[in-house]
Amino acid sequence: MPVAVRAVSAIFALVLLGLAGVHAAGRTPAEPLLWAIGGKTVGWDNYRRLDRLPYLSSGIQTEQVSSFDRSGGDYDISQGNQNGSGGCLASGGAGCVIAEDRGAGEVDSIWFTRDGGNVSALGAIRIELDGKTVVDARLQSVVDGALGAPFVWPLVANAAQSPGGVYIKVPMPYRESMRISIATNLQYYHVGYRQFSTADGVATFSPADPALDVIATLRAGGTADPKPAEPAAVHNNRTVQVPAGAATAIAESVGPGMISALHLQLPAPADQQLAGLRLQIEFDGQTTVDSPLGEFFGAGLGAESVRSLMFATSPQPDGSVALSAWWPMPFADTARVWLVNATGDPVSGIGSDVVTTPDPQWAPALAGGRAGYFTARSHAGPTVPGQDWSFADERGHGKFVGVSHTVRGARTKTAFSDGAPYFLEGAERGYTDGSASPQWYGTGTEDFYEGGWYFKDGTRFSDPMNGHPDQRVAAGGCADYCVALYRLTLAESINYHSALRFSIEHGKRNMVQPDYSSTAFLYTQPNATATSSDDINASDPVSRLVHGYTDDAATDQLLISQYEGTDDLRTIAGLVRTTASAITFHVQVDPDNHGVLLRRTSDQAAGYQSADVTIDGVPARTWLQPRSNNIHRWLDDTYLVPETLTAGKALITVTLTPTPDSPPWTASRYHVDSVTALSDR
Repeated sequence: MPVAVRAVSAIFALVLLGLAGVHAAGRTPAEPLLWAIGGKTVGWDNYRRLDRLPYLSSGIQTEQVSSFDRSGGDYDISQGNQNGSGGCLASGGAGCVIAEDRGAGEVDSIWFTRDGGNVSALGAIRIELDGKTVVDARLQSVVDGALGAPFVWPLVANAAQSPGGVYIKVPMPYRESMRISIATNLQYYHVGYRQFSTADGVATFSPADPALDVIATLRAGGTADPKPAEPAAVHNNRTVQVPAGAATAIAESVGPGMISALHLQLPAPADQQLAGLRLQIEFDGQTTVDSPLGEFFGAGLGAESVRSLMFATSPQPDGSVALSAWWPMPFADTARVWLVNATGDPVSGIGSDVVTTPDPQWAPALAGGRAGYFTARSHAGPTVPGQDWSFADERGHGKFVGVSHTVRGARTKTAFSDGAPYFLEGAERGYTDGSASPQWYGTGTEDFYEGGWYFKDGTRFSDPMNGHPDQRVAAGGCADYCVALYRLTLAESINYHSALRFSIEHGKRNMVQPDYSSTAFLYTQPNATATSSDDINASDPVSRLVHGYTDDAATDQLLISQYEGTDDLRTIAGLVRTTASAITFHVQVDPDNHGVLLRRTSDQAAGYQSADVTIDGVPARTWLQPRSNNIHRWLDDTYLVPETLTAGKALITVTLTPTPDSPPWTASRYHVDSVTALSDR
């Protein structure tokens, strides 16, 4: 074995041996991959079975509620990021409800900040699942780890562990209902959760399971493969030279399987190579990874320590650097890995170890669209005034599982600071499947990365799921103020059936123009699994007649407003149908469907619109929309109709009965997508 490869392999072997004891609990050999036909990963399996990450499910929708500024923000830079206007969704629980859902789902990420990250003033947090209180304690105590496992670092973090912010990332499934509330003094928050079309395979979260194996895996982040052991794994070790302007292959594999780990050892000086080398990976004849080497491993500014769960950068005393990635990367037939040299000089002595696990079951999973190809979307350049920076703009179906982000900017004089990295005020927005409303709307850049207050003025950190591992000023080779950032969204992965747009502002209202670079991590398939089946214009008499639309005592109201998000300056006029009585209509669907997406366009001036849903007379989950915005009032929200109620049918009858004490139900339009079958061939 070449010397360079022996060195990197030895480093990782020692780490693995040292951690073998803590990883043993809860680890079982990989189960047959056929589990995932129509399945979903729930609860602790989100972290126990990361080998399942490539699988895609048709019955999942990811949502985020947050305190984003409902007005869209102030153009005046002196006002800063005036968030917090989202406030309470309603009174209840511990005092102020911040998230609520009906039906099956899972809470995956809860984040708060105020007072520089000291959240004592918020008082107690109460988490209720399926009518039972699973957490009721002072928030500061919870994030300090006082409740004990599983509510310990890194499944919870305080403002010292995730500088400036606090979070709870214990995955908490529920079968029928969820409500999260805080006692008082709410300021900035977000809650990420998933909705499931059915409760099949979902068991209500119990804090009685300490999940010590998951905690051990997360605490070992950046030093060991977090996936279950693969006895059949094959190591491909090479030491290579990459000529200037050329590409060199470091691994090839034939036959169905998965790249389960990628290790590189770069000789000193490593910074130039991290910036000038690119990683390219081809699966089944398509290049889905073409990324700057450093940013792919979380080190977009240079050789600094990164210890995330899925990738790591480890600077060595001799100036070399060890890089590791543990994303599961399946392929049906072939996989090839290259390094491309854009440094202008040849680079020699690069050690590599590409670990591949043969497995015939990946071929049908990928061919049938049940699993996605690992994909890294990378681009770099100056930001554009008034236009979000795009992390990913996808067509087909898949899921977004994280991003590594590099910013080279300058500090700005504001009313609250003589020199603030104002680009960190930009909020992220995520859209799926043609919705004009973001399903994911954040409160600021450092908030998206689950820190706060400019990461407490630049404090570096690297946690398993989020990090700010590098921050540099002019003395460190940056023109003024530069940062490297990452966040993994493994449990709260953003699923899409036909399209995804995920982007982030650079400063509030995209007012400042730093240079950005980003590498988004996804699992993708090129074909959409949602096809348009029907449309209903609720205020059009002809459309109502054609669809047998009835809504006694309903009235039409003219709404002249905008959508929130990236297009919040475009005014739209339309009629909205409003009623407190039951609504019934018939819609066409594809008989070969695997469920239906029912998207409503409505007026969200009044929050907590809620309706009991039946499909052909059979009750389904309640359609609850707790969000509200009386400034940007147009809203698109989507309801998942399960396959069990629609399979084999060409026509279904939908009845929506507003629940007692809820505001009147509003709708301008309903759009129907049939979720197409995922082949089992």
